[in-house]
Amino acid sequence: MVHKYRRRRLTLLIVNYELKTPLMLLRLLIITGLLSNFSLAQDIQYVAAENGLIIREQPNQGALKLEVLDYGTALEIVEYTDLQLDLVDGGKKLSGKWVKVRSTDAYDLFEEGYVFNGYLTEDVLDRRFKVIYDKFAVSIKDLPRKTTSRTTFNSDFNDILFYTLEPNETLENKVVIIKHHQDFRSIKVFQKHENSIAISDNKSHADIINWKHYYSSWKPLKTIKNHLQFKTSNISKKEATKFVDVNLDSLKAVVKDACGTAWSDSIKNVKSLDDSPINIVVSKMYLRILMTDMNGEETEKILIFELSIDHEQNDKLYAKI
Repeated sequence: MVHKYRRRRLTLLIVNYELKTPLMLLRLLIITGLLSNFSLAQDIQYVAAENGLIIREQPNQGALKLEVLDYGTALEIVEYTDLQLDLVDGGKKLSGKWVKVRSTDAYDLFEEGYVFNGYLTEDVLDRRFKVIYDKFAVSIKDLPRKTTSRTTFNSDFNDILFYTLEPNETLENKVVIIKHHQDFRSIKVFQKHENSIAISDNKSHADIINWKHYYSSWKPLKTIKNHLQFKTSNISKKEATKFVDVNLDSLKAVVKDACGTAWSDSIKNVKSLDDSPINIVVSKMYLRILMTDMNGEETEKILIFELSIDHEQNDKLYAKI
């Protein structure tokens, strides 16, 4: 790497030299371009450690811990050291070296530091869904990072957060990981879902999300590892099609007012919610995290995930009412 002072002095000498020909200008551009790129690494790797990877101030295990990097974090490898490190993780030996890395994300809390490259991979990995609270953090395997739409009346209120899943995403059969920031008596995670009415035929589809719904009861999730990893449940067909008693004339009136007669005509002959083109669909899934600290104080957080349906792939007319 060229020292900053030497690079600046060299550049000044070139600029002050009389540029007599276009060839001299071309040489200047090439030299300055090379100098500016000496410090730019092209080696991008990703954190593959399931429980996160510690980044330290210096390349040794006793050095100051800067942060714990999430699974899927992209890192720019700045420099390889010759410091070998061997670890045993879950009975498996990992060998590697300390490497100096730089953040690629403006929101990361560190700029540079050292990590063990036995937990890095060149395969592109998505960063997991994660929410950080004061007392604990929640992450979900195989679900990419999401942006929440917080409550409008108080942007600091995070007891209930809302997220939207893509058409190919689900909350079923996922592993929820809880990382606590303080001692606790117990951590429990619960799941429930919401069913809504949808009207769908070969030409059109409407989700009736602002009318009546069926809400399941909260069910505790089973722990699968160290009581801090939980497995979400699959929703059975029976549970996914449950609904409350409704007045069909009221439903037809709601559809007519919101969408017009073309939509209401499609359901004018239905006798029950089991008749086509009416469908009962799972529209939202909920997670409830309940932590009890050592003093018996409870902290409750709720995550709400709105499920999406891919209507565009069938070129259907779509409405959400």
